[in-house]
Amino acid sequence: MGKRSIRSSRQDRLDSILECLIADEGASAQSLAARFDVSLMTMHRDLDELQSRGIVRKFRGGVSVQRTSTYEIAAPLRRLVAVPQKRAIAAAAATLVSPGQAVLLDDSTTAASMLDHVLGIEDLHIVTNYLPVLNRIAGAGTAGTTAIGGTYVPGHESFLGVGAVAAIRAVRVDTAFVSTTTADANGTYHQEESIVAVKTEMIRSARRRVLLADSAKLGATSLHLVCGWESIDDLITDTGAPAELLDTIRDRGVRVTAVTPENGAGTSDEETLPAAPLDRSPTHDEQEDA
Repeated sequence: MGKRSIRSSRQDRLDSILECLIADEGASAQSLAARFDVSLMTMHRDLDELQSRGIVRKFRGGVSVQRTSTYEIAAPLRRLVAVPQKRAIAAAAATLVSPGQAVLLDDSTTAASMLDHVLGIEDLHIVTNYLPVLNRIAGAGTAGTTAIGGTYVPGHESFLGVGAVAAIRAVRVDTAFVSTTTADANGTYHQEESIVAVKTEMIRSARRRVLLADSAKLGATSLHLVCGWESIDDLITDTGAPAELLDTIRDRGVRVTAVTPENGAGTSDEETLPAAPLDRSPTHDEQEDA
């Protein structure tokens, strides 16, 4: 009983440390130790544990949880960032899903939030490489599932690598819902090459490609280009996104929807968000085929 309580107490502290680091980028091990009333040695052990999980990075004089052009923050931390925006974006994205469809959800926390809205849709089949999504679908038992295998990466809580790429190449879905870390007028980007390979195949596997990106991700670049806007049919973001950039993306032929974080309402390039492939305008690929 005592050991279980100690483990629970430490995990609660680790979660609280992450919340503090998000709120205060300048927090140090010393300030955190004082805040949580533990020794400096204990705080360093806690930060070492978070670093071993791929959630934070320690460096001389401090600790970082911020993504950079070459480093993506881990999934447990991403779940704590831009939560209202992600929920509103997910709710809007869910309106694009219809009964009987096969959809792909990548390993983003935004796409995972769509499960709150789509698990009750009849005859829905979900393809994903994200373990939390697989676990939730298994628990609900209301949707068909194809699990994308590969090498499990704890920091992303997902399956990646050549095995995942090969598995994605073997499927075709109606719609792929993907996210990425940054996007600008020229396209979408990610810091990690292994992620780029998986997301590229996800985009190729779908008739319709929907990018889910909160406004904090727009207007910047990362190390690797994932794709240009010609490979994306829809962008769903929030109303905090730069209006000039959204206009440029529209000029690239992308349907743009900006939702309001408070309630999920927003502005769209269409009067209503289409619910099925037959109700939409042609995608980039279909326009080229024509």
